[in-house]
Amino acid sequence: MNKEELSLEEQVERIRKKRAGRHDSTKVRAILNALFLVLAAIGLAMYFFGGKNHMPALVVIAIGMVFKVIEFVLRLL
Repeated sequence: MNKEELSLEEQVERIRKKRAGRHDSTKVRAILNALFLVLAAIGLAMYFFGGKNHMPALVVIAIGMVFKVIEFVLRLL
């Protein structure tokens, strides 16, 4: 039993060392995610409370989606 726990601890330590070598993009991802949420909320408000022309609202939402895709790509790296 002790060997299994030690083996698990060694695996966890190996993963930590591997992650430490990578660039930590947590703060950048959080900022990009916040930008997406703000732009999505603004776009939805523009869509529902704006006039009959929904194109500006859709553009704002699309810009927010670009930030979300960038955040997603950073999560994969």
